[in-house]
Amino acid sequence: MQRLTGRELTREQYAESLAAMCRPHARLERRVHASRHHAESGFELSPRLARLEADLVALGQPVPPVSQTPLDLLDGRAAWWGRVYVLEGSRQGSAVIARCIHSSLGDTVPCRFFGETIVPDDFGRLLATLERELEVDDALEQAVAGAREAFADYKAELDAFDSRKRAVEMR
Repeated sequence: MQRLTGRELTREQYAESLAAMCRPHARLERRVHASRHHAESGFELSPRLARLEADLVALGQPVPPVSQTPLDLLDGRAAWWGRVYVLEGSRQGSAVIARCIHSSLGDTVPCRFFGETIVPDDFGRLLATLERELEVDDALEQAVAGAREAFADYKAELDAFDSRKRAVEMR
């Protein structure tokens, strides 16, 4: 992931990074958006997976298949808020990554996924909501656990992608 912010980024590395992110991002986005807590929250959380897929296609790369296995959505609201924080925080950091990508590869490279950032007022509203929702110590602990789970799942999938890539290269 660090190579996305480096000056030596190539189109191939960029496309590979997007492909690696596709599965974990799809899973996290689906867990957040398909949860009953999303509808109850009143927050409009816009999905970005289609933007990531469009960037891959524009780069001439196949879109990795994403499992449609039903997710266990019976977890608590606080854990859900932890995942929302991770998902929307990634959107917040996208502006920096988009600038780096454009700096390395030029303004014509497709960058829809990283180009859409969250409006500062919306992120402030999200943070204020999180403070209200997580006032109780147990809720905060559950949200932290949900966020850590989201990060761990994302990292595990990135590692698996890297392992699959190395296995193909060794053939």
